[in-house]
Amino acid sequence: MSLSKRGMANVKDMSPLMHADFSTRDKRYNPVTRKDGYINLGTAETHLIDDEIINLLYKLQNTMNIKPNHLHYDFFYGSKDFRTAIANHWQKVIFEDENYRKITADNIIVGSGCSLALEMLATMLGDPGDVFLVPAPYYSGFEDDFSERAKIELVPVHCGENMDKDVFEKVYNEEILKGKKVVGVLYSSPNNPTGTVYSEDAIKNVIDFSISHNLDIVSDEIYGQTIHDPNTKWISTLKLVPDNYIEHVHVTSSFAKDFALSGFRTGFAISFNKDLIKGMQNLAYYSGVSTHTQGLLTELLKSSELPKLMEDNKKQLHISYQRIETALNKLDIKTKKAQGGIFIFANFAKYLEEQTFEAENKLWEKMFCDLKLNISPGRIFATNEPGWFRICYALEPSIIEEVIRRLSTLK
Repeated sequence: MSLSKRGMANVKDMSPLMHADFSTRDKRYNPVTRKDGYINLGTAETHLIDDEIINLLYKLQNTMNIKPNHLHYDFFYGSKDFRTAIANHWQKVIFEDENYRKITADNIIVGSGCSLALEMLATMLGDPGDVFLVPAPYYSGFEDDFSERAKIELVPVHCGENMDKDVFEKVYNEEILKGKKVVGVLYSSPNNPTGTVYSEDAIKNVIDFSISHNLDIVSDEIYGQTIHDPNTKWISTLKLVPDNYIEHVHVTSSFAKDFALSGFRTGFAISFNKDLIKGMQNLAYYSGVSTHTQGLLTELLKSSELPKLMEDNKKQLHISYQRIETALNKLDIKTKKAQGGIFIFANFAKYLEEQTFEAENKLWEKMFCDLKLNISPGRIFATNEPGWFRICYALEPSIIEEVIRRLSTLK
């Protein structure tokens, strides 16, 4: 049987990093039964509240009122009850006590993960070959979400934490001179991989730049409720955009990170653009979330126990972050200060044979094969200097201790 050209384009090996994760799942570290096992520090998940979230979900499931509508088809872009629960919760997250803007179920599109929500936005906002500018370093999965099927080109902008408008202008003009059509700006706050929470002024820089060129903004706020630094204030792009431009700002989030439910595969987009919402309602036909999952997550969002659980998660993340930051610094491994997210960006440049990305890849292979640590190299995040690695640290303290022990043997 011969495959189509587009079919053949999908016949390829998974990336080395995904292979490093999935190929070692039955060989993972255990302090008792497999002391020399692999430790996965490459997947952005939190395991710190597994027991607590399981107990709460078990309780909610036992009291959940399963109705006939949970057994049959509902809107593929999310049931009205679920979208309403999302709208009510994120109204507080984004706008706090202010009511000058109101998120409703009509602003929500649900899909099987945040990646799906991002891909639908990419499909609706750009044509194949169009460009989105992305402050770098940036989440490597954006390439899959925007480029794999939607065929949007992502161009990194090394603009610093303040998201310097002049740098955006320079890169924008370079793309225009190449004959490219720039249609938007994409970023995550907190930033993945650095954990930086963008300031109000930084986000306003992006908004002002986008308005000046009539660009859409996609703000991935999947870690918006995982701000572990008690002295840092997170703010949503939707809260800062002026009324006359709100239809050009689109937010994504999910239950994967802030709620520690990555396996539930439930994400969504928020937009005030009616045409975009209508188009995404049609695209969502291919990616509906099960009605049972929607029903259970609806109960979770309504639960009076949820706020405390999320606060406990932040506190545990802060402790875990401080633990690994201190340990890395003792090994003279410099780290970038993070305020949110579940990862730390660490500089291993002193271990490189030479300051190149080829040497960075060799170091990654050495850490994976010799130390059995799966850590993500900076090149996949579009860094502009070799030696940076992202470490996901939301793991049990004993596992982090073993990670540091192994890293201390690195030469």
